[in-house]
Amino acid sequence: MGERYLEVNGTRLFLDLRGDPAAPPLLFVHGGPGISCHGFMTAMGDRLAERLYVVGLDQRGVLRSDPLADGEVLTEDVLVADCEAVRAELGIARWTVLGHSFGGRVALRYAVRHPDRVAAVIFENPCWDFDETERLRLPAAAAIYDELGDPGAAAHCRELAARPDRFTDWRETVELVGGLQRHDRYDDLYFVSPAARGRWNDIEATPFPDAQRSRARAHAEQALDGCFEPLQALLPDIAVPADLIIGRHDLVCGPRQIEAFRNGVPRGRVHEFLQAGHFVVLEEPERFADLVISATDCGHERFTSLL
Repeated sequence: MGERYLEVNGTRLFLDLRGDPAAPPLLFVHGGPGISCHGFMTAMGDRLAERLYVVGLDQRGVLRSDPLADGEVLTEDVLVADCEAVRAELGIARWTVLGHSFGGRVALRYAVRHPDRVAAVIFENPCWDFDETERLRLPAAAAIYDELGDPGAAAHCRELAARPDRFTDWRETVELVGGLQRHDRYDDLYFVSPAARGRWNDIEATPFPDAQRSRARAHAEQALDGCFEPLQALLPDIAVPADLIIGRHDLVCGPRQIEAFRNGVPRGRVHEFLQAGHFVVLEEPERFADLVISATDCGHERFTSLL
């Protein structure tokens, strides 16, 4: 096992493979968009690999995978097709798919489009409705700008959060909220535990070449362009067991999205992690690992019983 590259659908993708290939397989679909699988696999890959065959993937255009070609159009459908091509190349009949944040959008589309290839699907704080996400992030960002003594930015955040129409341009909000990075306060939106935040920063400090790190911007911009389509209408089409992992303090998957999952997914279960924000994997790692292993095992057993 270890690192390898696969040529699929006209590009070269980086894979981080851990565990026994004979164990129940799990695909991790990272979020960001554009943050790569590196953080998750560093934090959780070896723990999950004690029981599972874990496939980490840098999506096309991200970090160790090939950059997007000039004029290449990136969509969630393209990313779904890449996941399916990776499955086929690895010779996996059916796997559990775990999607975090933006990756939850890809995981949902994949589970609906390829139910015969998905044993179960797990969502960690998915972003199925960008409009709701921003109406949660903006007031939180406003409070931080107040602390920083920037009433203008705080007022702008609150004004945007109160607008009656849906957001149609991510630049209106993402660049404003992202401005907190200049004050080292952006991660306040995503973490409850200072220790978990520090662990994340240590992982992200891994010295990848600048040329690799810079690739993600084109990926992220195109992926964000596609995020304005709410995906709750797809939830009733999930035909496999589904688990929704929610951090109590998460600002991405809001009440409307959670309720849509509760009401729409026939075999869905919601798991709330009281001490976590957006990165449950870092703030409550042991319970997170136990849940993912259990869900993957159950999905694998169900699939093999049908053979």
